[in-house]
Amino acid sequence: MTFKPLFSLLSSAILGLTLYSSCASAHSTHHHDSDSQVIVKNAHVRAFLPASQSTVGYLSIVNHGEKPVLLTKASIESLGRVEIHEHTHVDGVMRMQQVDSLELKAHEQIDFKPGGYHLMAFEPTTALKVGQELKLTLYFNDGNRVFTQAEVVSLESQVEQTSQSENNHKHH
Repeated sequence: MTFKPLFSLLSSAILGLTLYSSCASAHSTHHHDSDSQVIVKNAHVRAFLPASQSTVGYLSIVNHGEKPVLLTKASIESLGRVEIHEHTHVDGVMRMQQVDSLELKAHEQIDFKPGGYHLMAFEPTTALKVGQELKLTLYFNDGNRVFTQAEVVSLESQVEQTSQSENNHKHH
């Protein structure tokens, strides 16, 4: 047997396997993307205040899907522990408590903001610097994850951003 027919046969086999595997992975990637209809916007984490053991993170989560999704966990690069919290008003007293999961109904948006849902972050592995971008990962009970960048902001800019947001909502 000469090398030319053997080379042609091997080339065809390799090309066929390559096309098959790229089609298979494109299909599974497309399927995975269509399952995850969750979008994260405006994610930011406040830099740690002097002598503080914790900081806070805010964001907006939108479920563009037709089914509810259940947020079960969050993690932020350079922070050892992140918890989902909410503020509640009980008998005129505002309390903060950790929640194990948070349901986003179909086509619902939940804003993590002062006085409502928020992320509490602890145990920094490195100092956070204003302007730095940190990877934020949200985990859902169906195994899907959503990744985004959260900007580290100062307390001053966070207060300013919150008051601007509130003023914008009053005008609508």
